[in-house]
Formats: sequence, C-alpha cells, structure tokens
Amino acid sequence: MSTYSLKVTNKSGAQQNIAVYQQYPDLVTGLPLVWFTKPVPDGNDTTFTWSINWALNWGTTSQPLAPNVQWTSGGPLQNMDPTTTGGNNSMGITYTGSEFSTSPLAYPNPQVALGDMLVTTDKTFTVKQASLMSIAVYMNSLPAFAVQGEPNGKFLFQTHPTYWLCTSSAKQSVAISEEFVSSPTQFVFDPGVTSLSYTLNAELEFVPS
Repeated sequence: MSTYSLKVTNKSGAQQNIAVYQQYPDLVTGLPLVWFTKPVPDGNDTTFTWSINWALNWGTTSQPLAPNVQWTSGGPLQNMDPTTTGGNNSMGITYTGSEFSTSPLAYPNPQVALGDMLVTTDKTFTVKQASLMSIAVYMNSLPAFAVQGEPNGKFLFQTHPTYWLCTSSAKQSVAISEEFVSSPTQFVFDPGVTSLSYTLNAELEFVPS
C-alpha cells in the first residue's frame, strides 16, 4: 500500500492553520470534514502523510450536520476493503432502545460494485431520531466526509475523492464548506507520484514548490 505525503511551507508572514479535506464528487449531499490540520508558524513547514485505507462509521453532532458543526464517532469503526473482490464493503445501522448501533457489522456484499461502499439503515428509527446522526467515510482511520443519516435508506460511497488544501480555524472532524475556509486549492497526485510540495505565499495562495 502506497504512502502519500504533502509538504506545506508557510511563507505567508504569519502563523497559519493549514488543513486538508476531501470532496466526494459522486455524492450530491454531505459535507467534508477537516481531515488533517496543523498550526504552522511563519517560515516553517509541515508534512501530512497517509495511506489509502477505507472505513465507515456513523456518528453524532450537537445539531443537524452543517458547516462549523463538530462530528463525533458513535459506533465501532468498520474497516472496509472495497477495491478487493470479496472484501468488506457494507454495513448497517439500526436503533435499539434509545441509541444507534452498527448491525450488521462490516461484511462483503456481492451486490455492491467493486470500488463502492454501502451503508443501509433500517426502519427502527424516525427522521426526527436521526436528525443528529450522520454517516462518515474514513481514510487513514480519520473521518473525511459525512452525510446526514435517515431511516430506511441506502448510502453509497464511491472511492474517488478529490483532495483539497486550505487555511481554516476549524478543528479536526469539523464539517466545512468552501465558504467557510480560505484559499481552497485542489491538489492531484499524478500516476506514480506519491509526494507533493506547496508553499503558502503572502497573498495566501498555495503554490506548487
């Protein structure tokens, strides 16, 4: 499994909170979560590293999922292997008593296309009960993108994220949108490339370096 790295040098003239997030173009709803974040003093650099391993989980928020809302993991992390034939690619969410739970746990679903992941919810809860529950896709054991939960549903996640760099005061796992971050910049690893470098300049632009 390849390890990817992103080096960012801060030459903006002041300390900046550098953050990385993901977008999932195949999803019509949902919000990115701050995936990585570090405060970087002026003149210093930092390097984010990760491997592409997948997981799913449900979680809760203090209010319905929206920008600036903190996302918190609720159930046990379900590791997935959606790009391997016969690998785990599905899980379920149910409601027992007064709380959500994961059932069934991660399992291989032959009806799900290779490269996709599926979360199925049942009818044991209502829309109102699900108002503070959402479902997140993980990479490198960290939540990256969340969608609002609802009963009696199917939530399909495809493994084709885009990567973005920004400055933001939001903490890790806080939901964001491009209106709530500064200098959002997409970065792309070309085939065979596993490391990239950017410099944040005085105009708060991320420039390849």
